[in-house]
Amino acid sequence: MKRSILLLALIVTLAPGAAGAQTAFQGFVPHPPCGESPPQPLATSGGSPAIGTWSEADLEKAAWQHAPCLHWNAGKMRMATALSAAIPASSLDALLVRYGALSQYKSIRFWSILHQGWEEFVSQAGFTDGPNAAYTYPDMKAEDFVAGRDFYYYEIGRAGRTIHHLTVRQHTADRAEITTENVTPVRAALFTVFEPGALKTAMVIERRGPQDWTYFQTIGVGQGSDFLAVRSASPYVNRLVALYRYMAGQKTDGAPPAAPH
Repeated sequence: MKRSILLLALIVTLAPGAAGAQTAFQGFVPHPPCGESPPQPLATSGGSPAIGTWSEADLEKAAWQHAPCLHWNAGKMRMATALSAAIPASSLDALLVRYGALSQYKSIRFWSILHQGWEEFVSQAGFTDGPNAAYTYPDMKAEDFVAGRDFYYYEIGRAGRTIHHLTVRQHTADRAEITTENVTPVRAALFTVFEPGALKTAMVIERRGPQDWTYFQTIGVGQGSDFLAVRSASPYVNRLVALYRYMAGQKTDGAPPAAPH
């Protein structure tokens, strides 16, 4: 949700823990809101989000990755992390403009489990003219979020410069669905952590009241990812929480990290 999230040049090379050690989040089950209303978030608008993580075995058992609004049908998923919450906003367009303001993403801070401190989400991000990224373009406006449109964007962070593909799957007055995937490899040091297409996100925003919105975003780790990519879900959790706080207008580093280790 993914840039985006977003959107997500993850630093997982030395991440401690293991994929099976995510029991702290397993009490929450934010199902993909595809064709039906998602479960009510566990807090009021702007409150603490619900978070869930799933290993490859969990996903196969639940057939979770085949939820249609995720568009993750090509190949198996090795891990997924999801966040569901409620966000106050005057309109869906207001939230989409905030989501599409990639120039502001350098202001987002997330908790790095590797360095045990708050770090920049990206050092720079913006929209480009395609996979070759020869030109950059301004942030997206509300009218740019037309169902069926495709965009490319770049991120610069610890993993270097990466290019991602964004698709607007649906946009009505009450609901938006957006997916992304990496176009170029995501590397950490000498390792390729994600081959092209191995890092996916999906975001769904849906009205639940006059100025109240359900916000759902998930990160999927697919085939073509290194074993380091599924060693721990904590980096994904912390980035999802950071983006949620940004979307909700909260201070991104103003609360304890969701996954400190």
